[in-house]
Amino acid sequence: MQNVSNEYKESVYAPIRTTKGRVTFDISDVTARGDVNDISTTTESILSNKQQLINQKREQSLNLATWEPNRLKLDGSFTFPDDTIENNGELGFVSDNLCDGNGDFSSFPTLAFIFGESHSSMGITVTFDVLNNEYAKEFTINAYDASNNIILSQNIIDNTEVQLVSLGQYFEYKKIEVIIKRWNKPYRRARVVEVDFGVVRVYTDNNLIKMNLIEEMDLTTSTLPSSEVKFTVENANREFNILNPEGFYKFLQERQQVIPELGVVLENGNTEYVKLGEFYLMDWISDEGSLTATFTARNIIDIIATYEYENLIAKANYSLYDMAVDIFTLCGVENYEIDTALKDISTLGLVKKTKCRNILQMIAIAGMCNVYVSKDNKVIIKQGSLSIGNSVDTIDMDNMYKEPKIELEPILKSVEVTYYTDLDTAQRIIVNNQDIDKGEGLKVDNTLINTLEGATNVVNWILRQKSYRAKYTANWRGNPAHEPNDIVIIEDSYNQNNKAIITKNELTYQGYLEGKTEARGLIE
Repeated sequence: MQNVSNEYKESVYAPIRTTKGRVTFDISDVTARGDVNDISTTTESILSNKQQLINQKREQSLNLATWEPNRLKLDGSFTFPDDTIENNGELGFVSDNLCDGNGDFSSFPTLAFIFGESHSSMGITVTFDVLNNEYAKEFTINAYDASNNIILSQNIIDNTEVQLVSLGQYFEYKKIEVIIKRWNKPYRRARVVEVDFGVVRVYTDNNLIKMNLIEEMDLTTSTLPSSEVKFTVENANREFNILNPEGFYKFLQERQQVIPELGVVLENGNTEYVKLGEFYLMDWISDEGSLTATFTARNIIDIIATYEYENLIAKANYSLYDMAVDIFTLCGVENYEIDTALKDISTLGLVKKTKCRNILQMIAIAGMCNVYVSKDNKVIIKQGSLSIGNSVDTIDMDNMYKEPKIELEPILKSVEVTYYTDLDTAQRIIVNNQDIDKGEGLKVDNTLINTLEGATNVVNWILRQKSYRAKYTANWRGNPAHEPNDIVIIEDSYNQNNKAIITKNELTYQGYLEGKTEARGLIE
């Protein structure tokens, strides 16, 4: 479960609840960010990290206290820099020099991004100091071609936005320059958290019509689904119509970033948002009749599925942990967590050419693990366990629309695991449940399992995981902070209060929030 405040925990289940939706959609050239060869700036403050300007994080980790006038309030909203620096927190660019009493800089803080190839976009988005609502009142964005000639220059005057989108035909640029001339508060350093090479649109209740999230995991990793978010926005201005020559349609690309959030209005009137994950655009359609546009995005698992891998030569002193790291490296995945127990499980690493998504699934099964993606976009491979730990929340009858549905899945009669001493030599182990006459059989064929001992361990793990036969389905008000693999208590009219593992969440928001949760529990 995501970390949320106590105020959130009270408000999300309040008898009268107000929720809000928000989607940040980055309509940028997906190749530009990875093609930045150099980021150069004027002199930075010691509390600055210019390399973070293109990491798609548009808010600082913490509000840091500094010696600038009124940059330290004793209201608990500020913190000292040590924690942020030690934990590689989000800083962005912070200039070394301060503006004067009128907000003017005598020496203009400047950012320059140089690319290996030429890129084109509908605009440039600059995000300033979000936490303090501070921004450049006056600044310039220059775009240069391969010969270092200016192809477009935009002067922004009297800006009042902490995140500004500079629309324009930024066509075939190899360098982008941001020059800050005036700040909105006196005696301040310039602060820029992110520069996006495109248009960042934030859709809220004013133009967000509907949003739906589905996320799930499988206790035996027999499937490895990717989470999906679908959202519909107002398109009355026809920004996303294919025939609009000044619209965004021609700049839409697969893998553009989508960040959906759901918020709960607290008792004090503030809204606490919960990030639902990081997703990548896969499909889009505009409806001329209803003047809407609908977008479908999926998480990093879908990206992993686009890569292929093959290894036909046995590896020595190689573990499932090593192989998982190799697969993540191949797919460009940097944010991951692998159970260290996989370091002790050896494998020859043999696999015929297939998608990396399938290989990740094979690693998880051989390592007796579950795979899921957290809300901060971390791919987690974690060994499954029979014992259910402490619950993080309760889904009670007060928040359900009707009593939860409880089904018993069929008993597993047998498990057959095929393992390989080499790619041409397959052996099998079959374990039958002697206590039952009828039931389902399950077969596993995995070239990463190379010993009888390893195959036996997988058989026993599958039998344990399949003992979670009680499937609970709760249609209720929903809680965006829940994540797959969370342990929750599900109340019923018999007051059994059974603990179960969340395996599927579905949230639907259309001005109000409702949810559907599936979870697996043991038969007592």
